[in-house]
Amino acid sequence: MSTDRELEQLLQDRFGITTSEFVAVLKFLPASRPWAAPLTEDEARLLDDADFIEDHDAFVATGTEAAGRRAHLAVTAFTADEVAAGLGVSASRVRQKRLARELWAIPDGHTWVFPVLQFETGDGGGPTRQVRGLDQVFKALPPELHPLAVAGFLQTPQPNLFQGRAMTPVEWLRDGGGVDQALAAAASTDWYTA
Repeated sequence: MSTDRELEQLLQDRFGITTSEFVAVLKFLPASRPWAAPLTEDEARLLDDADFIEDHDAFVATGTEAAGRRAHLAVTAFTADEVAAGLGVSASRVRQKRLARELWAIPDGHTWVFPVLQFETGDGGGPTRQVRGLDQVFKALPPELHPLAVAGFLQTPQPNLFQGRAMTPVEWLRDGGGVDQALAAAASTDWYTA
């Protein structure tokens, strides 16, 4: 199997995306410049002594996984027109809600797309309404969060959203849980060390 075909197959199997979709996302990621913040010899020795050795393969794997997940968010997301039609509002209202941080959108080329996980969907797979309370939760999140941080928060069980088990914010809100508790979960997350 050629390398191109193997890459295409791996991207499809791992992330459900095509090579061209993966390349489009890579264009929006910041360039990695390891030399921009070199460690001093003492810092490097301290990390080596603690078994934090440099692992180029792990760095590449982590970056590839992040790019693949980001691409999957984008290619499965709804367009502004799909959101407008599904929610029964105008395209300008969708734009207003995006700018007010009531709808979560991520850049995709020269447009914005709206990740699926924030919506209830109908039989045809399109959005029918936003999950109750997420408009408030999005406003409580730091505005500069990476899309994977937002998705991770929404899909990770939170200890203070507990009903027989820890629930994700999306599950909690869909199940009728209080919006105040979801807001508290967002506020209690240490975004800069997570």
